This record gives sequence, structure tokens and C-alpha cells, in this order.
Amino acid sequence: MKKEISPDMYNYNKYPGPSFARVGDKVVSENIELDLLENHKDAFDQTIFGQRFSQLMLKFDYIVGDWGNEQLRLKGFYRDDKDVKSELKIGRLDDYLTEYCNFGCAYFVLGNANPIELPAEPEDRLRRKRSRPRNRNRSQQRTEHVQKPKETKGLRKDKVKRSNKQDETGSARHFTVKNDKQSTVGKQNKQERHQKRERKQKNREMNEAKRGFVIRQK
Repeated sequence: MKKEISPDMYNYNKYPGPSFARVGDKVVSENIELDLLENHKDAFDQTIFGQRFSQLMLKFDYIVGDWGNEQLRLKGFYRDDKDVKSELKIGRLDDYLTEYCNFGCAYFVLGNANPIELPAEPEDRLRRKRSRPRNRNRSQQRTEHVQKPKETKGLRKDKVKRSNKQDETGSARHFTVKNDKQSTVGKQNKQERHQKRERKQKNREMNEAKRGFVIRQK
């Protein structure tokens, strides 16, 4: 079931715009005068246009309104000779209607002979001023964080682990050298002991042989 929308609900602006009156090809309100350049399928409705209108639309040279799903949408365009994006120039109106609007929709084009450059609202200025120092502080903190990558917890742990590994490897090498020396010294001592034992045995054998030796007379 399609939800029924009353005309009063078409106004999405917080503060409704001024009331407009159509006089021939002119759309007039207080201090506002627009020219109705094109009205395809009788799309212009002054009451609904007033409900959808916003003062921000006065900065554009042209105001285009198109209908879709029984609702009016407004879009602003500039003259072709202005230094703006090509998508915002009135020469791209046909592309806008074919790409962003319903096929064969009703639309109208209003010309604004006196566009007004509206100043920024004071709330927006305050927000911008507040946001700038915050962003600067964040950028400074990021640069400081990048410039000072010294001794974090992870790096300290890695250094401690490396130092422990170096100590272990150094100590192991030191002990292995000592063990090699001790083994060589032990081998030499064993060889000397064995040689002493052999000498003692030889001496004993010589003494016994001398004792059993008998001199025969001729």
C-alpha cells in the first residue's frame, strides 16, 4: 500500500520560505523576483515552491525544479561563463534531467537575474574555528609521536631479549673454551701418569733381572 502524503508534509525546511505569487512569467515575493523560463508539463506550483524554497537558492543563476514520486526537488545552476564545475552549469541541464530525474518528468526552470552571495552563518564560522586548532593539535601530536619513537615497551623487551641471548651465547662460548682447555690438560696428565707407570715397571723388571743374574766361572 502506498503511503498517502499530505501537501503539508512536502515542506522539509525547518523555517518555511516566503510565499510566492505568479504574475505572467514572473515569480514574485518580498525582495525576490524570478523569471519562469520553462514550465514543462505545467510543473510550477507557487505554493509547493514556497514550501521547498530556501534562501540558499538565491546564489544560483538558475533554479530547476523536477517532480518525482509526487514530490518537488530543487537544484541550482550557474551560467556557462562562470568559473565553476561543468556539472553546475546550466548547459548540463539535459544531462541532469536524463541521469538524475525520472524519465519524462515534469520540470520548470527559473532565472535569477540578481544572484546574491550569501555569507556563511555564524554557527558555521565558529565550528570551523574550533575544528582548526583541534586538527592542528592532532597533527602536532602525530608528528611528535613520529619524531619520538624511542624506547617503547616493545622495543625495550626486544632489547632485553637480545641482550639475554647475547649473554647466553657468550657464556656458552666461554664455558666451551674452558672445557676444551680442561680436556687437553686432563689428557696430558693421563699421558704423563701412564709414562711414569711404564717407567716404574721397567725399573722393577731391571732390578729383578739383576738379582736373578748369576756370574759363571770359566
